[in-house]
Amino acid sequence: MTAAADQPVARQAGRIFVLDDERRVLLMHERRDIGSDRTHWITPGGGVEPGESLAEAALREVYEETGLRLELDAAAEPMYQERVRFSIAGRDIDQTNFYFLVRVPSGLPVQPMGHTDLEQLVVLGHRWWSLAELAASDVVREPVTMVELIERALAVR
Repeated sequence: MTAAADQPVARQAGRIFVLDDERRVLLMHERRDIGSDRTHWITPGGGVEPGESLAEAALREVYEETGLRLELDAAAEPMYQERVRFSIAGRDIDQTNFYFLVRVPSGLPVQPMGHTDLEQLVVLGHRWWSLAELAASDVVREPVTMVELIERALAVR
């Protein structure tokens, strides 16, 4: 095996905290890997494709995963970023997640528009979580500090 084969795949991802008028955040429930019993709750979003900005990737991914057509200002800056390393489908990934926050009206229907083959194997569903429910829950969520991040963002708006 070559040294390059041992290296994780580096990628960037745009993700969005979708927050409704009732201060509920939309999260995706996913398996940590194909066939795994371990799950987590994460924001919709995903990998940046060639020629896309972080915001464009986040908006495209949210649409594919939820059917929601959101808007971000072209000059929008991420509110938070984190670097994570994980394995999925036999691939080691070194990913930097860039998070945006978008407010939406309550009651929007969520209907996935285009799950990849991998997403069909790992996505278990979605849920609108109140910040209080999420803070009190012991579910695995990523980022772990999402409630504090959202509350801090709301305080400065």
